[in-house]
Amino acid sequence: MSASHNFSAADIMSANIEGIEHGLKIAMIELQTELRERLSQVGTGAGYFGGAKKLGFFRTRSAPGEPPAVDTGTLRNSVQSKPQYIAGTGMTSIVLAGLVAGVNKDARIPRWLEYGTPNGRMKARPFIAPSLEVIRPSVAGTIGDQMQRSIKRMKRRAMRAAQ
Repeated sequence: MSASHNFSAADIMSANIEGIEHGLKIAMIELQTELRERLSQVGTGAGYFGGAKKLGFFRTRSAPGEPPAVDTGTLRNSVQSKPQYIAGTGMTSIVLAGLVAGVNKDARIPRWLEYGTPNGRMKARPFIAPSLEVIRPSVAGTIGDQMQRSIKRMKRRAMRAAQ
């Protein structure tokens, strides 16, 4: 026995949007993981005594051009992605939510680390752009795979409904 179903353009568009959203969620999790790995590295720059409450712990800074060295883990732990609805479009975007808001409540810190300070006293310690470059090659494939899976799900649902 064979069943057929005519899909409307709206059905196909909806399945594609679902696939794109799933693919973006996967890509953001990959980016989040890559960022956290970069922000877990020990620095190779100058050493100093200090830290929270000035307890005299010896720490090692990151060298210019390296990702920021882990100190308290606040920046690393602030890397979070979350879905965000785009008003009026019916679509959801995925944003790095915590990175800007979670670092000592000062949105300038990640920007200073990524690009250096405006006065040039601190050189750049990029971690966002290099992480994006790592995941960039796989993003289109991930989204394409998820779109195909969504189309297959749509077909399966239609076949079940026809029985």
